[in-house]
Amino acid sequence: MVTAALSLMLIAPSSLQAAQDTGKVGVVDFGKLIQQLPETKQAETTLQATAAPLQKELARLNAEYQKSVVAYRQLPAATTKAARDQKEQEVNSKAQALQKYQQEQGGVVERKQQELLTPIREKVLSAVKAIAQQDGFTLVIDKGAQVYGTPDHDLTFKVMNQLNIK
Repeated sequence: MVTAALSLMLIAPSSLQAAQDTGKVGVVDFGKLIQQLPETKQAETTLQATAAPLQKELARLNAEYQKSVVAYRQLPAATTKAARDQKEQEVNSKAQALQKYQQEQGGVVERKQQELLTPIREKVLSAVKAIAQQDGFTLVIDKGAQVYGTPDHDLTFKVMNQLNIK
């Protein structure tokens, strides 16, 4: 019994070390890498240029809607039911048009954002993968998910060098 316990104490540390040696985990600040790429700044400019006219039209539609709501509320009490119903229908129609425009154009902006950012993300992921393979890391996680880690496992600056980010 004593020999079994003694041999277990001798074997356990070496098997623990072997388990640790099988995988090397690194971290990277993915958000920082994305934000510091010049392509990201270009994508943001393009996205703003795409969204600006849409925002302007949305503001115009919203102003029309608000104006029609005010006009409806200011109808005199003596207004006929038919006239009141017609104004209410106008308000509802403008509200629906506004909502439809928001949904459609929101989708346009989201698709444009994905179109612009997907190649940037792929570029960063490719650089992370290259550094990880080069340095023998089997797993790389985002720094935001890290609870504890030593600085020697942070690959952010190596990836920044790979991407020529200063």
